[in-house]
Amino acid sequence: MSKHIECLLSETDRNDCFNAAKELLENPAGILDNIMESLGDGLSIQDRDMRIVYQNRFMIDNFGAHVGEHCYKIYEKRDAVCEGCPIVESYRTGHISKALRVGITKDGIPFRFENIASVLRNKEGEIVAGIELCRIVEDREKALDDLKEAMEKLKQAQNQLVRAEKLAGIGHLAAGVAHEINNPAAFILSNLGTMRQYVADLVGYIDAMEKLVTATAQGESGPHGILEGLQDIIRSDDYRYLKSDLPEVIEDSVSGLNRIKDIVSRLREFAQSSASEHSMVDVNVEIKTALVLLDEELRKKGRVVDNLGSIPMTFANPRQLRQLFLNLILNASQAIKPDGTIAITTEAVDNFINIAISDDGVGIPADVIKDIFNPFFTTRDVGKGLGMGLSIVYRIIESHEGNIDVQSEPGRGTTFTIRLPIIGEHGT
Repeated sequence: MSKHIECLLSETDRNDCFNAAKELLENPAGILDNIMESLGDGLSIQDRDMRIVYQNRFMIDNFGAHVGEHCYKIYEKRDAVCEGCPIVESYRTGHISKALRVGITKDGIPFRFENIASVLRNKEGEIVAGIELCRIVEDREKALDDLKEAMEKLKQAQNQLVRAEKLAGIGHLAAGVAHEINNPAAFILSNLGTMRQYVADLVGYIDAMEKLVTATAQGESGPHGILEGLQDIIRSDDYRYLKSDLPEVIEDSVSGLNRIKDIVSRLREFAQSSASEHSMVDVNVEIKTALVLLDEELRKKGRVVDNLGSIPMTFANPRQLRQLFLNLILNASQAIKPDGTIAITTEAVDNFINIAISDDGVGIPADVIKDIFNPFFTTRDVGKGLGMGLSIVYRIIESHEGNIDVQSEPGRGTTFTIRLPIIGEHGT
């Protein structure tokens, strides 16, 4: 359009237009008034007593004409100077001040506006008034409110999915633990049946011995008879087998009960500690706890080689570390073949505890590694996982001010290396 206008104007006309515009500058007051009135934002000038000296058209349209009245009564319907008033701050510092305020129009409608204030000085440099620019930002703030609300809902949804992932992991863990407890419980029950029979047999032998003693006491047989009877019992195959097998049955049962006790103890440890509770933690113990709880899963999927070094304790959240190791070891077990191997190594290096969890499984493609810690990312089939396991791992490591590195090659396996800072008691 500008080119079209330009071609319609002659050289003389163009000069006349330029000169007419320059003439406006000969009346600075007039052009300043035009600028103030044509602003798309509100402009108000107050004296040191916060009385309104000037309002542009925007302020008059929204609040009405109130020159001579106190600004706080008109703009925010208050009886005293507003807390955090930017003009008051500008009076104090002599510099520009900004604030997000809530105003009320003459129609009683509240709205948010950005208030930018500065001072006006007289010829002697004294501050005699303040000027504030009022820019309505209701739409912007409403969009920010909507964004915050959406982010909060997303956070809640993510937390629900994290809990669902943890519950799924706990369900998987519970199934393995139930099977792990069921095995020793089953053979303890079987052993108790055997011991019941052995006790019945022993009672039978004792009854036989009592009869021999009674018969001898009544003169029905001599000492030689009781000796022969006892020797017959002692030499019997059943008695010899009972004598050798009973201690083994008892020992196996005690071993099974200790196994159950250990599993229950590990579960109790896993369930203890709130999400925010830190204490001095032995990382090796937490790894062993995870291995005990996953023993059934791991026995089905190969073997575990651990090389847990001599490392100091560190101030951390034990429950979160157990969750971390459970997730990584479970991931490794799902990546290997039935004859595969998981290797776990710990060592202390430069005030850090390094934990390496390796497997010789399927590996991770290079284009996938960058996404594995993202929430909801999974390579499993639909319904096989929520994609939160490694995201939880990352969040736990981040909350402990550590870091994690992943090295993987398709078909050759994967190594996750975690570095946790060694921290003294109470985080010192």
